[in-house]
Order: sequence, then structure tokens, then C-alpha cells
Amino acid sequence: MGPKGKGARDVSLDGPLSAWRPRQLASEGPRYLALVNALEQDIADGRLSDGDRLPPHRDLARELSLSVGTVSKAYQEAEQRGIVSGHVGQGTFVRRRSAARAEPPPRDEPINLALNVPVEGGETQILSQTFSEVMREADLAPLLRYHPHGGIWQHREIIAASMSDSKLTVNPTQLFLCNGAQHAIDIALRLVAKPGDNILVDTFTYSGFKAIAAASHLNLVPVEMDDEGIKPEALKEAYRTSGARVLYCMPTLQSPTARTMSLARRQRIAEVAEELDLAVIEDDVYGFFFTERPVPIASLAPSRTFYITSYSKCLAPAFRLGTLTVPTDHISQTELLMHASAWFVAPMLSEVVVRLIESGKLEHLLRERRLQALERYRVFLDVFPKAPKLQCPAFYAWLPLPREWSADQFAAAARGRGILVTPRIAFAVNDGDPGASRICLGAPKDVVALSDALQTLREILVRHPVNVVSVA
Repeated sequence: MGPKGKGARDVSLDGPLSAWRPRQLASEGPRYLALVNALEQDIADGRLSDGDRLPPHRDLARELSLSVGTVSKAYQEAEQRGIVSGHVGQGTFVRRRSAARAEPPPRDEPINLALNVPVEGGETQILSQTFSEVMREADLAPLLRYHPHGGIWQHREIIAASMSDSKLTVNPTQLFLCNGAQHAIDIALRLVAKPGDNILVDTFTYSGFKAIAAASHLNLVPVEMDDEGIKPEALKEAYRTSGARVLYCMPTLQSPTARTMSLARRQRIAEVAEELDLAVIEDDVYGFFFTERPVPIASLAPSRTFYITSYSKCLAPAFRLGTLTVPTDHISQTELLMHASAWFVAPMLSEVVVRLIESGKLEHLLRERRLQALERYRVFLDVFPKAPKLQCPAFYAWLPLPREWSADQFAAAARGRGILVTPRIAFAVNDGDPGASRICLGAPKDVVALSDALQTLREILVRHPVNVVSVA
């Protein structure tokens, strides 16, 4: 091959190189959005076809008298909308939405019933619209400045009001906006524990909490559970034998077991915490599944409870915004830890949440989540009718296993059939076998795919584990 002359293009790459230029750019609004909208229109009109390679960033920028950054931002936005795809070293290619939907998933990709994710719904469109509103209507300068470590005060006031009801009053001075519930848990632990301390937890607990505890060199002390979660008398016994001064719990839809405490149980746990002078870290990230959120322990023992919620769980996993409400005597130390760990949360996220709250769109999304969870849970019960009934459906369920099956054997057999379920090591605090497995219901694309996967799990369990695992 001879040397390429100046300005020559490599035409050996897949997809024809398009000489595309927009017919017209809207004069109002950000230039990058005008470019994206023009691109989307030309794809819809047939001026561009699937696989067409768009001009390089610099070429298009020079042609339209735009900055390279503006074109790059436009291409990124177009890729997020699903109308183009970028390939490093090759370029950016047109990808019709309809074609994208028609693409089947890779055949070797397992069905993930181990990952607790929400079902896809209207959140993408609503979030996209709300982010666009902020970009279009708001003066971004105030959002791009330094802010108090707990978050913008006006945002905290609105969010605190939305969290408050007849069962719980959240004071905005005690409310801190965090980078998701995981960040909030980490801050709470650093407020009440130091490396080497013992922490009281459910026998089977949230895997993310286990990760934080391990990274912080904390020792987890399992507390015996029943159908409602932690048993009060077992909590007192674990305290006496371990000397632990901190309890982490999820009274509502506990992960992984999906159990929910009754009001009487919550009151008893609060009484024990007062009696033993325990600090309580209450993880309430799944309370939104209830149309009426159960009474939090934070309302029963407010002077010792660190109360955590999250918008990541009800909106989207990558929407990293959580809340931490602390007792009044921990406000100053919480500000210091927020300063040290994150300075403050990206104000764009809290601005979006405030707009969702005030417009009623957040409540619309929550209703959709509840309906999605109910639909998926009904599919689960159709396949496993003897499974424990939940007070309120969520995107996961607790599946008891036949006596001859261990949780590890079941996970291995399911993996052999192309299905991932939550492994025992993710949630077990000690070496005991739970005799059950958490099954997440949100990842399959629809209820048909979910039902097929669950039927496969049922087929596995009707056989003997030795035979199944040996085949797998």
C-alpha cells in the first residue's frame, strides 16, 4: 500500500463515510442540542441510514464553525439517545432506534437474577426531559459553585418535606445529601464506629454493607432472625457476648430476605436500642414500595438513629443520590466527614429530584415501580406458589430451597443453566447455610423472559443436587 497523501481518508473501515451536514440548525438553545436534533431528524427522514459513518469531530466542527467540544458533546448526547454508536479508532456510526431494539442479546450472556435492579420504565424519558429542562431553563452558574457539605439548603428543605409525614418528621438541618445510600452508610459507620469494632447485623445482611465493613476493618456480629427480621432477645444476647454498640438493620424489605418488621417489632427493637445504648443505622431504601411507608425506627428512637434513603433505588442505579438524617449532636461531625469524602453531592442531581418532587413526576415513577414490582412478584408466585408471601412486593424475593440443596449448590447449578442468582457469600455473615436464595426479578426484559428463567430454576430444584451439578 502506498503512502497516503495529506488529507486522505482511510476508507477501509466498516461503514461508508458520510458527508453529512445538517440542513439547518435551530437558532435557539445550546448549539450541541441543535446539532443532535438535526441529526435525529435527518435519520428519521432517511437522509442517513444504519451504518453510515459520521464526519470526524474536527471536520464537522470546521465545516459548521463550531468548537470541537460542541460537536463531541453532540455526539455523546446522540449516543445516549441510542441513535449513533461510537467505536474507538473507527468513528461514529448511525444506529436507528428501531434497529437497536431489534438486536437480540448475546446468546452467551447469562440471565442475571443476582443483580437487584429496577425494571426499565418511564424513568429514562422523564429524567431526560428534566435534565433538559434544567439545561434549558436554569442559570447553571449557581449549580456549578461550591455549596454546603450537606447540599444546597433549598434542596434539603424540599427533600426533607417530601420525606416527612405523620410518622416521621425530617429536619433539613439534620439531612445530608449523599452520593447514594452506600455513601450514606459509610458516613454513618464512620460517625459511630472505628476499625476493629463489632457491628450487630442480621444473620443475612446487605452485601454492600458487608463490603463497607470489610474495607473499614469492622467485625460483623450476626443476630438471629425470624420471619420479621432481627429478634429482639437475640439482639440483647448478641450485645452481651460481643460488646457491640452499633446495630445496622433494614426493617422494611430487608435485603436479601425481603422481610418486613411489624410496628410492634420496630417498637421493641427501638426499646432494646435505648436499653442497651445502641446506635442504630436504619437502611430504608426500599420503603418507597409501600404506598404508606412503615413507621421508621428513626421516629421511635430519633436521638440514636441514623436514617438512610436513596433515589438510586427508585429512579436508576446510576442516579447517585441518597439521604442521611443524623441525630442533632452528630451534625458537625457529619459535615466534616462529608467535606472529607465528597465535599458535597453534584447539585444537578438534587436539582432534578426537587423538580421531580414539585412536578409530581416522582410520585408517578414510584407508582410505576410499585406496579412493576407487583407484576413481577405475581410471576414469581406463579412459579413458586409456596414461597413466603411478602407484605409488599419488591424487585426481589426469598426462595426457600429443598432440604437436600445448599445455597452454593443451587447457585452453581443455576449458573450451569445460564442463570445467575445471589451467591451465599454475598449476604451470609457466618458459615451457616441459609437454606434459601435471593432471586432478583428486575433484570429480565419482560415477564415472559422472567417466567422462563424462573421455570428453569424450578426444574433444577425438582432434581437431586448431585445429579444436576454433575451434569452442569
